Amino acid sequence: MKVMTKKHTETIDSKLKTAWQVVSRMYNAEAILHDGTIAMAHFLLNIDSHEGSYASGIAPQLGMESTSLSRIVFSLEEKKLIQRIPDKEDKRKIKIKLTQKGKAQKELAKNIVRNFNHIAEVKLGKDKLETFYKIVDEIIALADERTKLIKGA
Repeated sequence: MKVMTKKHTETIDSKLKTAWQVVSRMYNAEAILHDGTIAMAHFLLNIDSHEGSYASGIAPQLGMESTSLSRIVFSLEEKKLIQRIPDKEDKRKIKIKLTQKGKAQKELAKNIVRNFNHIAEVKLGKDKLETFYKIVDEIIALADERTKLIKGA
């Protein structure tokens, strides 16, 4: 009987990182065709289409530093996809609102994501995809538990 040995790259973190890098490269290639980046698309997807969103609320959702965030906001504003609106009560808070062009780009980004998810579902099957989501959720929960244990120690 042949014993299967894992390669050093067959760890949860390396597989997740490699998968994200490949998917990210694919999305970036698509974004470039539409004069954008994956970071810009993620930002647009996290802005409330009707009310707008505060920049300070979007950064944590994207896991971004404020310097990267301000570059993206500047680029999106330059491309006329968003507009910044200072809060009436607290001028330090800036609400980001999508322009009509920004709403169209957000829809395009949504459709690109939905299309890839549809392709994955067709190629892999709904059951495999559901299993994948469950496993990733369980890995996230395990990592969160471990983080709490480490910080609590």
